[in-house]
Amino acid sequence: GKTAPNPVLTTMKYFKDEYMAHVVEKRCPSKVCKGLGRLAIDPDKCRGCGKCRKICPASAIEGKTREPHKIDITRCLRCLACIDACPFDAIREE
Repeated sequence: GKTAPNPVLTTMKYFKDEYMAHVVEKRCPSKVCKGLGRLAIDPDKCRGCGKCRKICPASAIEGKTREPHKIDITRCLRCLACIDACPFDAIREE
C-alpha cells in the first residue's frame, strides 16, 4: 500500500507541464482530451450570421453581422453549443 502513489508521483515529476496545462490552464497540449481544447472561428469560413453568438450562454462570441466573429476564450465555457449552431463549420476546437 505504501507504493500505491508512486506511478502518479513519477508522472507528476516527469510530466509536470502536462499536469499544469490540464489543471491550471484548462487545455490539453496534445489535443486528446475533448472539452479542453480552445475554440476558434475560421475567419475564411465565418459569414457573420450570428447563430453562434445568439446561442452562446456566456456571451463569449463577438462580432458584427456579416463580419467574421471572434471567441473571447476567457469567457468561453467550452460547452460546444456554437459548433452545433454554426451552419458553415467555421468553429473548431484547437
